Amino acid sequence: MAEPLYLLLGIHHHQPVGNFGHVFAEAFQHCYWPLLEILDGHPDIRVSLHHSGPLLDWALKNEPNYLPTIVKMVKRGQLEIMGGGYYEPILPILKPADALGQIKMMQDFWKRHVGVTPKGMWLAERVWEPSLAALLSDAGMNYTILDDEHFRHAGITDPTLLNYYLTERAGKALAIFPSDQRLRYMIPFRPVEDVIAHLVSLGHAAPGVGITYGDDGEKFGVWPGTYEWVIQKGWLERFFKALSDNRDRIVTTTFSEFMSRRCPTKTIYLPTASYQEMLEWAMPADAIFRYESAKNILKNSGIWELASTFLRGGFFDNFLSKYPESNLIHKKMLYVSDKIDAAEAGGEKLHDARAALYRGQCNCGYWHGLFGGLYLSHLRHALYENLLTAESIVDKKNHGAKNYIHLDLKDIDHDHTPEAIITTQHIEAMITPKIGGALAELSYRPASFNLQNTLARRFEAYHRPAEESRNAANGSDLPSIHEIGKDIRQMNQYLIYDRHPRFSFIDHILPENVNWQDLAFNRHEEILDFGGRHFKMISHQAREHGVTIGLECEASYAPGRGYKLKKEYRVTDSDKLSVEFTLERSPDAASAVLFATELNFTLLAGHDPSRHYQWGNLGQRKVLMDAREQIPEAGGISLVDEAFGFKVTVTASPSARWMLQPIETVSQSEKGFDKLYQGSNIWVSFKPLWNKEDKANFSICISLESL
Repeated sequence: MAEPLYLLLGIHHHQPVGNFGHVFAEAFQHCYWPLLEILDGHPDIRVSLHHSGPLLDWALKNEPNYLPTIVKMVKRGQLEIMGGGYYEPILPILKPADALGQIKMMQDFWKRHVGVTPKGMWLAERVWEPSLAALLSDAGMNYTILDDEHFRHAGITDPTLLNYYLTERAGKALAIFPSDQRLRYMIPFRPVEDVIAHLVSLGHAAPGVGITYGDDGEKFGVWPGTYEWVIQKGWLERFFKALSDNRDRIVTTTFSEFMSRRCPTKTIYLPTASYQEMLEWAMPADAIFRYESAKNILKNSGIWELASTFLRGGFFDNFLSKYPESNLIHKKMLYVSDKIDAAEAGGEKLHDARAALYRGQCNCGYWHGLFGGLYLSHLRHALYENLLTAESIVDKKNHGAKNYIHLDLKDIDHDHTPEAIITTQHIEAMITPKIGGALAELSYRPASFNLQNTLARRFEAYHRPAEESRNAANGSDLPSIHEIGKDIRQMNQYLIYDRHPRFSFIDHILPENVNWQDLAFNRHEEILDFGGRHFKMISHQAREHGVTIGLECEASYAPGRGYKLKKEYRVTDSDKLSVEFTLERSPDAASAVLFATELNFTLLAGHDPSRHYQWGNLGQRKVLMDAREQIPEAGGISLVDEAFGFKVTVTASPSARWMLQPIETVSQSEKGFDKLYQGSNIWVSFKPLWNKEDKANFSICISLESL
């Protein structure tokens, strides 16, 4: 009798740090529990299962029976536990020590709760770099799972990749199982009979080999339409039953057990890669168009199957250049990691700070593709919240309970221009000279809340109307999230694109009669835009009771006609930041102008009564954060956040004109297109009162206080 085909099922469960509690609850109800219960009813089906740390943390508090059920199934040999980075980080973008720490944290969890130490691991988003072979080996890992796409990029052209391979770096070896693309696209979207027939045909062609399926568990109940299809209509029950009925031809096994039986196919060296869609999403929009055009040409020519091995997109780190907001979080994360390392240099371990740092490394808020990711402000907030918490622990160790104002001049984003980072007990501000001398971070530390956690509106490749996507033709299968039809045209009115990142103190010289309606849609005319210009840092002082940073930029809009702008950031109280502006015009430059500066803040929710503006005498009227308002003249306004318990007051001198509007982006998700509130844009404009030296002065003060 021929040896059966060995099916290695690797299932990955994950929800990101900062996701809403109801999302966790629904995922357990519709996916994680049903999968476990159906699997429990088929004890002959063996699976390797991975959970990310955020899920495990939530289960410990909210699903007390979940881990004991896993323990039972592990002890009877049905489940193999896979490890990974605890908070599901992209390992190559971390410092190696943090990557090892995340893996060890997951190993310690399973050792403590189940009594096993994982020897294989799930690699977040299957982001691979060759150096990971040594790092994972050092962490005690024997294997990981990558897509067969990774192997294609190494020139492997076999139509189906079987068993497992070895790779090494610096003599440190690691086994890699190639996850079969056809299986990933069939399970659970095609009829069970088709999946079984595919597996049986593989077994006939190559008896005794192993075939790997490694993919997201959310496909079994969380993705659109899958709960009804997979659970309620019984796809998963039928699949496990069919595997049991065909166990003479298809045997499920775990990765570790298969490695104990079979030798590797050969040693291979894989290039930097991820799954196909990730490599595409990481590229700029124009590159995505060209990539898609090349694919279509090859498909229409009938040579896509031959050529696809040699056509690939970018790699994960490209997200850090595609999205400045992602880069800012990433560099903040590295900065905080360095601060923890320095604080621990004396031997004392800051475990709470380290755990908060690791939570701030969860990958989902660093990138965007089919899922919301970076576009979801609550995920970005969770990253900042944890990084600020970690940093506060370090600063408390360094400064104790005394009041302090500290200045750190550091090239945090590694662009050869130092940023100015000012910290007190209550606020943290980061000023970036290279991008308009703007304020790139303003955090209220008691709430671990970054008000500058905004996102610019930018053109995405999916903003261009696409051809109709494939939908399921009948009830025998289900479209995957890559096949659901989407129409961007219903969102056309919201497709507005920004000129700069949504930082604060982005400065402009505007015509005196500027059309404020045009300004709301970025159609306005400008005399000079300082937002994209490089400011020189001309002075900096750090004393016990205050910090000042002086910046300067000179620009012309015509020969002999221009303006010089000086601005000085000051922090003299622990909860206040002020900016003093001096605008100087050349003799022939226009005098009848407006000087305007943009503030861009977020309170996370645009239409929530607990977050609102205050100014003058509004009476009972609440102006919410997604309001569009013009205030002809006022000395200041406030932003009130009752949910997080603080108020931001902005005052201007002399009195200014204010314009308020929401910043709303259009992004794709697994369900379609979403209009998302990213922050509130506040224009503060002054009519210059020029003195005899052709200079005018303005000031803005921001104070933060607890409610």
